Amino acid sequence: MKIYVGPATYLQGKVRVPPSKNYTSRYIWVSALTEGESVLVNPADNDDAQALLACCRQLGADFRWEKEKLWIKGFGPNPRPPGVLDPGNGGLILRLLLPVGLLLPEVKYVTSYPASLGKRPQGDLLTVFRQMGAEVEDRDGHLPITIRGGHPLRQREVEVSGRVSSQFATALLFIAPLLGGLSLRITGGLASRPPLATTLAVMTEAGITPQADWDQLAFRVSAGAYQAGTYRVPGDYPAASALLAAAALVPSAVTLLPLDPADGQGEKKIIPYLQQMGVAVERKGDEIRVRGGTSLTARDFNGEEAIDAVLSMAAVAALAEGTTVFSRVANLRWKESDRIGDLARGLRQIGVTINETADGFIIKGKPQGYEGGIEVDACQDHRLVMTFAVLALRTKKGLVINGAEHVSKSYPGFFKDLAALGAPIEKQSL
Repeated sequence: MKIYVGPATYLQGKVRVPPSKNYTSRYIWVSALTEGESVLVNPADNDDAQALLACCRQLGADFRWEKEKLWIKGFGPNPRPPGVLDPGNGGLILRLLLPVGLLLPEVKYVTSYPASLGKRPQGDLLTVFRQMGAEVEDRDGHLPITIRGGHPLRQREVEVSGRVSSQFATALLFIAPLLGGLSLRITGGLASRPPLATTLAVMTEAGITPQADWDQLAFRVSAGAYQAGTYRVPGDYPAASALLAAAALVPSAVTLLPLDPADGQGEKKIIPYLQQMGVAVERKGDEIRVRGGTSLTARDFNGEEAIDAVLSMAAVAALAEGTTVFSRVANLRWKESDRIGDLARGLRQIGVTINETADGFIIKGKPQGYEGGIEVDACQDHRLVMTFAVLALRTKKGLVINGAEHVSKSYPGFFKDLAALGAPIEKQSL
């Protein structure tokens, strides 16, 4: 699908941001791993959530929707052999599902997105499975993957690399109680700490409290059973970052909610960052109010703990006065796309000066804006879709975004909400 986003002169309105994608996926999974029925209040209904629910149903879970509540009856420690599981284009979804193969005689994992999820590396996690005694078939650490388990573990003290993603550790920790307990140490550093902290918080809510030594990146989970519960999903800061960026770049009066100030999502760090750049941002309870259109001054951005907001901030940096260094974001290369290389390619097409570095990229801003009038490819990546849409607001002729449908992975209502604020949005015929 191609969508045209035109230049905007003013944005105004109040938007309810979507529920958190990361919390929703974790709550769905912990509910599936529980015997009994749990309820999610205000969960996200995006592509990732739908893919995970479909796979959970294959594994023996059941669920039903009642307005803004999702009821899930889990399969607990006794998943049903599913045959083949397709997690869609969800990296976290695949990595949550992979360890269930340790409980079953055979599970095959495939993807309907070979050019995106099919290119994302899983080898670090698969190495751990082999050490634990599972038989694994894969394509050089990539999908398709077959795991044969269903027998006692060979070892319960394991190490996994955190360089590519914290999701490998998340996957092992979630399954650990059902395996009889695990001790896990993360090696090679940790790409992003807040999502792993979210995992530990969700496990604790479900009755399993991991022991965590963050200094040593060492974690221990005892054998046990998750308890059914009620889980309330907060608003999504990564999704909000795109609308915050849009409101920062043009004259605006925009309010976003609900965004809990006490939430652990690392992407909330963009609020003081935007303020440092000169954006008028204020918080009142769970509402964030933006008054945009002022001149912006470049500020370097360490994106390690706000990884899913980096691309939104790149759009802002492209219109700021000065040069912005984005650092400690090397793991962006292993997302739905190469979010450094593919971002750089698209921005250069638009006219942005950007240079790639070993752990990020550097953008030289152009406050007067860009010409536009071209088509850019979002590379099947929802974050690139939103980034190009935001940048289009400050072009003379707008941009056509190819692959815009992939925004539904995290924010199905993005273009509707952006249009409601006053942005020119038009679906293009193929």
